[in-house]
Amino acid sequence: MNDNMESLVDFHVKDEAKRLLKEIELMMKNVENSEFYAGMRLDIKQNETIQKHLFRILGSHSHVQVVVYALGSIEYSFSSQFQLAVVLLLKRDFSNWIGNIEIYDPVLSPADIIVFKELDLEVLTVDENCKRKAGTPTMFYMPNPYPDLFGNLLGANWSSSCLNQIFLLTNSFRNTFTKLPLCDQNLLETILRLCSIREFTTEIDIKTSSDQMYANLFSEFAWHFFDVVPNDDIDKPGCYWLEMQRYLEIGFLHGMLKNKTSESFAQILGCNRGPRHFRCNSVPLPPGWIKLNIYGVGTKGNQLGQFSGVFRDENGMCLSRYRGEIDVEDNVIAGLEALRLGLVRCKEGKPNARKLLVESDNVMLVQYVNGCPEPNPITMYRLKEIFDLLKHITCAFLFIYEEANEAARDWVLRDECHNKGPKAASERTLCRKSSF
Repeated sequence: MNDNMESLVDFHVKDEAKRLLKEIELMMKNVENSEFYAGMRLDIKQNETIQKHLFRILGSHSHVQVVVYALGSIEYSFSSQFQLAVVLLLKRDFSNWIGNIEIYDPVLSPADIIVFKELDLEVLTVDENCKRKAGTPTMFYMPNPYPDLFGNLLGANWSSSCLNQIFLLTNSFRNTFTKLPLCDQNLLETILRLCSIREFTTEIDIKTSSDQMYANLFSEFAWHFFDVVPNDDIDKPGCYWLEMQRYLEIGFLHGMLKNKTSESFAQILGCNRGPRHFRCNSVPLPPGWIKLNIYGVGTKGNQLGQFSGVFRDENGMCLSRYRGEIDVEDNVIAGLEALRLGLVRCKEGKPNARKLLVESDNVMLVQYVNGCPEPNPITMYRLKEIFDLLKHITCAFLFIYEEANEAARDWVLRDECHNKGPKAASERTLCRKSSF
């Protein structure tokens, strides 16, 4: 940077703003004469669905408030200039119902702010993070949003009274939802909100022109109107939490039906804690899956450590079970011995499990076998054999609460292996003692 700019920053910023204003005028003329904007304007005037929703939203109000998020900087982006031109033209051409425009983006430059004020836009000074709760009819214009901003905006307005008085001009919810990575913990709220709002959403695509630039800038743009029946589930206390639980349950069970690898399950279950229902109750198994509940407790005083495993089929019937003693103090190591023996039995065909759901109430054990965090050397030594055994089977490891692991806990915590008939006798022979 030269000395002149450093000593005259204020002058250069103001000069930049003047030049930007002239550029915006040119951009507006270009957009105004485009096939793209002509189609958009005609749709607003003639599309009966758009007209119906606008009439409903306005109600007794004369104008809608416009809030612009995620525009970017017009000083540094020509794309942002074209996208700004669109909302300025809409304000000019539909001033009978479009009112004040507010704008915020964390990347706005000093020159941007000067230009917006000259254009009679109100620049917000506080980052709302797209969490504006609408109290009056409001249009949100979001040209370049990150997906999580949709979750923020919908979450802030998650009631029939709020949703029914807002509408969005932004990227298609429908297309956005299909592109989201379902295992991304940071996008869970967005995924859930978009999934839940679909049945109440009217989405009207914006037709792009043959001009490649407009096709690139607005290829997935759409109007979004919401019509939620008052007192619907959305208005019920705890609705969002329950919807999140259902979504996580369906997502996990859907993953079990697909041909996911052990690595895929580990990636998901190592990061995502999953739904409460699966931590408190037995997870229903799809056909072809077998469940192994494991438990381990380390040595305490004169009482040797113990471990156990219980195999069950998709109907919840016990296929086999085993238990033993182990001379270690670490509960994780005791639990890993239970897991190792269970995987050995699967490799031997006892039972013949090709897809195995392992449940444990030791959260650190589940974290280790799912690949995080980094275990200590002793635990890593035990895991190496387990990881070798996992090469022969598809396996998912799930953390559950103690009450959901009752079968394995009760079996290992019995004082002794009681011989109560032929089946119990065969189970008794599985008791063994290990030391490390």
